[in-house]
Amino acid sequence: MNRVVLVTGAAKNTGLAIIQRFAKEGYDAVITSRRLEEAQEAAAKVNQEYPNVRVIGVQMDPASVESIRAAFAVVKEEFGHLNAYVSNAAHLGVDLSLFNSTEEDWDAVMNANAKGSFFGCQEAVKLMPPGSAICLIGSVHADATIPGRVLYCASKGAIASMNHALAIELGHLGIRINNLVAGAIHTNRWDGQDEATTAKRRANYPAGRESFGEEIASGVYFLCSEEQKTLTGSELRIDSGVSCCILPYNKEWNKK
Repeated sequence: MNRVVLVTGAAKNTGLAIIQRFAKEGYDAVITSRRLEEAQEAAAKVNQEYPNVRVIGVQMDPASVESIRAAFAVVKEEFGHLNAYVSNAAHLGVDLSLFNSTEEDWDAVMNANAKGSFFGCQEAVKLMPPGSAICLIGSVHADATIPGRVLYCASKGAIASMNHALAIELGHLGIRINNLVAGAIHTNRWDGQDEATTAKRRANYPAGRESFGEEIASGVYFLCSEEQKTLTGSELRIDSGVSCCILPYNKEWNKK
């Protein structure tokens, strides 16, 4: 019987890269997306790439507890168990500040990110045997941010705190949980910007560029790996060095 992973928001970009990494390692996989057809199309792509595992697409709105529970009901029916859960789906909350955010904006960001992660974990553990693992996808914005991201920052701060609390609550079940703190990740949003903008953004990163989905996926797999028996309640930062750098970063600092 194969091990099973569920990744939310995995029809494209980072989530899809995470699914592909687990499939490569022999996991059956569940892709969720707000749109069922997108989830199923992505599942068909991964199934074709890795024919020795089974990948299914399931509709799930991370802001809806009813939708979350329905998605996990499908997992129970199709696989009967779950060994890894990755809470990747997110509302980015771009350009939402103290001065323009509405109650609806607050609910949209916090429900998709904080509430979605919490109730996803609640359903996941019902299907998890001892030795299973959860990976939350956090953000450097939980610690330091820029104007117009206050709601996203608050939601990722909630995830960071949740990680610590759930590590305590899940220990007796033999289930581990960790938080991957991500910095900038190359997605299709990057593909739409001009070269000057890309270069300007990259100049701020000590590592010289943003992370790619495959690099995040490797970190997620490490956190969920069977080899990690005692790693829980921890944070793994894959952020191009931004967390330890006071911006703007000067790449030429050592040249006279």
